[in-house]
Amino acid sequence: MKVAIFGSGLMGSTIAMDLVKSKQVDQVTIYDVDRRRLKDLTSRVSSSKLEAKAHDVRRSNQTANVLKKVDVGIGALPHGLSEYAIHSTISARVNFVDLIFGWRFGQAEINSACKRRAITIIPACGLAPGLTNILAMKAAEQMDRVDEVHIKVGGIPEKPKPPLNYRIVFSFQAVLEEYLRKARIIRNRRTVDVQALSGLEMINFPPVGRCECFYTDGLSTLVRTIRKVREMDEKTIRWPGHAEQIRTLIDCGLLDTKPVTYHNQAISPRDFVSATLSEKLALGRERDLTLLRVEVSGKRNGETTRYRYQMVDHYDSRHHVTSMARTTAFPCSIAAQMLASERIQQKGLVPPEIAFRADLRDELLGYVEERGMNIDSRHT
Repeated sequence: MKVAIFGSGLMGSTIAMDLVKSKQVDQVTIYDVDRRRLKDLTSRVSSSKLEAKAHDVRRSNQTANVLKKVDVGIGALPHGLSEYAIHSTISARVNFVDLIFGWRFGQAEINSACKRRAITIIPACGLAPGLTNILAMKAAEQMDRVDEVHIKVGGIPEKPKPPLNYRIVFSFQAVLEEYLRKARIIRNRRTVDVQALSGLEMINFPPVGRCECFYTDGLSTLVRTIRKVREMDEKTIRWPGHAEQIRTLIDCGLLDTKPVTYHNQAISPRDFVSATLSEKLALGRERDLTLLRVEVSGKRNGETTRYRYQMVDHYDSRHHVTSMARTTAFPCSIAAQMLASERIQQKGLVPPEIAFRADLRDELLGYVEERGMNIDSRHT
């Protein structure tokens, strides 16, 4: 099995580390424009299976030629670059797994193009969206009627520290995007958009303790794959006080994208803040946690029923891998291997909660737990 990965950041590099350990995988080639990141990855991962190459995914013809040589492609790119890989994989007629949900491109057109070319693209197949969607659908399919779906998930440092009681575990620009883009939820059986950072509530998450959570736009495809639900939402988990601090940045205009002129230089406030805080908020030698809770309630055999899945995942001190990288990369790596092995037959743009059902879902979750992601399941 040959695999191409686009993007060698925290997620892409961890996907590569997982793939080279697999007996199914013969070759992993990872592509990025940043030669320093590629060099850092190959210095950390000693494997004859791994090759790192400089490449700009926006060079569509070259990207398509790269994909034609592999069994499956993986996208671990920022939102602005993901669509380039998607269009190239359609041109190459190669199956693909992406960490991103494509807000910016026409999903119906992508779905039709994939079906015409008899390929499968699985979008948003990381932690959230991804694993959260799969768990929500697992519970929903065991019910006669689904009333509510509530997802709470987030990556935090083990101990809160200023500034912002937060540390970066993936792209800070992507984090800011979550805080600024309206969140799509279902309320009273209607799909509505609400302001990110709204719906603030405090939750207790044993054994971690008291945290806060607020709406973010993470449901992705669930708003149309779980039907007739009364309430559905996703909230991001942070240490208490974080949301108020981010709101202060927003209210002060420090996250605006419109440039301001200072000493005859046009500067985007958001770019400046991101560049400044990225270094201050870098995780460094600190350890992080990933918290996940998926609760689904409804009716089964005439009785009120609730399923709850919960996970507390820790930093991997042995391999020096963040928990957020582990929990995002592993579902993606597993999905790509199952797709390349022709375990998934459905063609088109197929959400993870649809691609992995019944035995395939149990197989994926089994591989997840083999990698140390322990999900506690409760049914009441």
